[in-house]
Amino acid sequence: MKLADLITPEMPAGTALFLQWDGYHVFSIPQRELVRADDRVRFFGVGGKRQAQESLIECALRESTEEIGAVVSHLESATQTYFLAADGSLKTIDLADEIRPRLILEKRQHSSQSSMVQDAPYYLVAFNARLSGKPVPSNEIAGILYLTDVHLSLIRRWSGLTMADMLSQGAQIDVQPHQAIHQSRILIPHGTAKFLIQQLPA
Repeated sequence: MKLADLITPEMPAGTALFLQWDGYHVFSIPQRELVRADDRVRFFGVGGKRQAQESLIECALRESTEEIGAVVSHLESATQTYFLAADGSLKTIDLADEIRPRLILEKRQHSSQSSMVQDAPYYLVAFNARLSGKPVPSNEIAGILYLTDVHLSLIRRWSGLTMADMLSQGAQIDVQPHQAIHQSRILIPHGTAKFLIQQLPA
């Protein structure tokens, strides 16, 4: 089975990237997170929605260029593809693609800001990728957050950790000029970030 057989061009889908730079996992904080009514801020893998007539690989490369500059040198095929279903069940699947994603996440509950119909499936396809240079937050990305496995483990063990807590533990953040991400914001992992946390040893 190929990825296009599982997620056809007509299905609502998007992409994200698993990225590392200088020993850190690389996550994005979209500008929309800064206008939340509460004190939380979600962080995500770099990526976005697929456009019409666009392959998932094309989507991943386009979104990365738009969000962090032309610093993704290439996508890498994962040794194993995980399928995380909307009910929370996790399994591995075999794909015959030359570039296999690391994660396929099925989503059926959508935010109030989403144009998706509730309970309609949306698939996030996440690839491993290599960086040729340091990401620069661009367009709708307010900031790039750099966290290690140690930081992710802290977030897993204690809820309510803030940006200040992470920065005091050696995390890093690059913010667009004229943007401000208050350090009192509570960090909430989403998408690939949440998956990485769940995969850490207990």
